[in-house]
Amino acid sequence: MKKATNRETQVEYACKIIDKKMVEGKEEMIETEVSILKKVKHNNVISLIEAFDTPDKLYLIMDLYFFFFNSLILHY
Repeated sequence: MKKATNRETQVEYACKIIDKKMVEGKEEMIETEVSILKKVKHNNVISLIEAFDTPDKLYLIMDLYFFFFNSLILHY
């Protein structure tokens, strides 16, 4: 994941970069992930904003969220 910024609006997004060489043979799994992300609209699920497909890579632009776990205390 990388952080990406829209040049026009300055809004920040998360960019998932999928190297197609690394997922050869798993194309159906990637297509399923993109299909599901396009359909799902829920407050607890990160939204897919845009997908860019190039010959070598697939770029998935998604909502950017920051999570802070510093206050998480586990009791055993």
